Amino acid sequence: MSTGWVAAQVRSRSLASHCVGPAGAREVASAGSLDGALAVLAASGYGERIHLGLNLAASERALFATVLRNLRVLAGWCPPLGASRLHVLAGGFELANLSGELARVEGRDAAEPYDLGSLASVTRSNAVAGMGGLREALRRSPWGDPGSLDGGAMRIALQFAFVRRVVESVPEAAEWAESYAALVLARVVVAGVTLEPISATAANVRAVLGPRVLAARSLSDLAGTLPSHLVPVLEGIAEPQDLWAGEARWWGRLWADAQDRVQRGGAGPATVVAAVCAQVADAWRLRAALEIAARAGRGIEVLDAVA
Repeated sequence: MSTGWVAAQVRSRSLASHCVGPAGAREVASAGSLDGALAVLAASGYGERIHLGLNLAASERALFATVLRNLRVLAGWCPPLGASRLHVLAGGFELANLSGELARVEGRDAAEPYDLGSLASVTRSNAVAGMGGLREALRRSPWGDPGSLDGGAMRIALQFAFVRRVVESVPEAAEWAESYAALVLARVVVAGVTLEPISATAANVRAVLGPRVLAARSLSDLAGTLPSHLVPVLEGIAEPQDLWAGEARWWGRLWADAQDRVQRGGAGPATVVAAVCAQVADAWRLRAALEIAARAGRGIEVLDAVA
């Protein structure tokens, strides 16, 4: 085992230990106001970017920007095999940037892009020449051709392209990515969107979830066509309004599984990947906590689903 993996393991555990966790998130949510929540977070591992006076959107972005900074730090400590995995995982932040770019092309406001540095695979300068320019930039990148100039179709294509890249290039996170893909497809199904069988999006869905799922036209259809090990992710989801609970449970499982792997893992990619995933799950929970605090504590039961 290389000394690079040992150093990355030590750094991974250190970063994961600075997560706020479920109890801390409840404290944030119970702060009574957004400023109260920010005061709590300012004393945490997110304190470098969190401060009083931020609005809700800026506060939420600061959470994930902190995770991205940590990911970039870890990539610098890893040997090449690990850095390549983190490059793929950084695609989650690039996906957010691309969704923002789509919004701007459509004439809507969007948040400032995350700074991925060397982890970026599509530069913003290549993605500002309208929908056609964005599609061409994607075609020439690891994301691949989304196969459409429709914004909604492109967003779906990007999500499944990201999942497939994780499944194929980050085996330590493959099962998490597959179950996430099942939830994304559930939203596609309830929205009544039919994927063209010959599209790149359909090909990515088949590669991750198998060919049978493309025939699903309802949540019950989907549960009956998913690979058996993924069926539990749809447990308790009978109506479209239930999907949020399924997604919240997914984040809760990601947190618990990733933290366990960080603590039990050795010097290798599994520990590093798990540390990144634990931090993303922590930020997701804290985003919910900030929104609850901004509503003076209303909706705090949402955190129970991801505890």
